[in-house]
Amino acid sequence: MIEFDNLTFIYDNKPLMQHFTCCIARGEKAVLYGPSGHGKSTLLASVPGFVRPDEGTIRIDGRTLDASTVQQVRRRIAWLPQEFTLPYDTVKELIEAPFRLRINQAQMPSRETVLHHFELLGLEPELYDKRSIEISGGQRQRIMILITALLHKEIVLLDEPTSALDPDSIARVVDYIHGWHEATVLMVSHDDRFINAFDRKIYIGD
Repeated sequence: MIEFDNLTFIYDNKPLMQHFTCCIARGEKAVLYGPSGHGKSTLLASVPGFVRPDEGTIRIDGRTLDASTVQQVRRRIAWLPQEFTLPYDTVKELIEAPFRLRINQAQMPSRETVLHHFELLGLEPELYDKRSIEISGGQRQRIMILITALLHKEIVLLDEPTSALDPDSIARVVDYIHGWHEATVLMVSHDDRFINAFDRKIYIGD
């Protein structure tokens, strides 16, 4: 599904990652872990083509990721970066925003669907009508993971999305992600509770 073939990334004239080769199978739930500063987030960002390797090749379903294929690949990906803003006044507006894009309009979730996912993630139904500035960091992270799930993309990329969560919420998120049976998930995490729960663990470091 996702093939990294002999990738090298160089930052400030120094190699950040060298000769990395790995294959993530379709439907696999894989986590990248290891010490900071070794290129985990950079590797994740290379899948949708936000970062290009200095050497090596990335293939999605056997097709090389390049200028001619990157837009098609991005349509198949849900990407949740480590840092994000909430530019919408209410949680409802935040959830609906990605589905107002032409490519996602047919998937606009109903209130009932959203509240079902709230229950799975341990979120109170009252949050749906709250202002975005009134929710906590942990609630925000779970809502963003929920939006990622509702997009129903083939490939899901998650960069440290659980830093503000308590143990019970992490357990719920693990079960939630494992419920995405058809999605191929690649996640960056430093949390042992998350790392130990994933199907595939890929160490990135010295």
